[in-house]
Amino acid sequence: MSTLIAGTGVASASSPADKAVAACGSSYYVQRQQSMGLGQNTTVFLLYSASTRNNCVVTVKHENAGAYYGTATGLGAGIQAEGGSWKKDDGDYKYYAGPVYLSAAGQCVRFWGHYEEIGASSIRDWYHTSTFGNCG
Repeated sequence: MSTLIAGTGVASASSPADKAVAACGSSYYVQRQQSMGLGQNTTVFLLYSASTRNNCVVTVKHENAGAYYGTATGLGAGIQAEGGSWKKDDGDYKYYAGPVYLSAAGQCVRFWGHYEEIGASSIRDWYHTSTFGNCG
């Protein structure tokens, strides 16, 4: 007979999605996401909160990003309502860019992410711009 003692398991680090929720606020939930980079080790998240009626975008480096995790490199997050201007946060960050908030009741939105990988002999910039969606 085996016995399981609570709290003896290996603690796991929070997921990139959990980190995006923590950055935006506990009432937010992930609607869409897109991974970027050679190792798919960065993800841009579009989140929404029914209580605040706001959208939020965060780009999160994964803990498995190696030397990029905890090192300030180019990282960006942005959102745009259909017919509106982009709202972006793009700079050098260690863990995540954003949060960028937008209230867009009755409108479709799209989200944007940027991630910079710096190699021994090159710099590679990754970008993602979603289609418009999440209308309402």
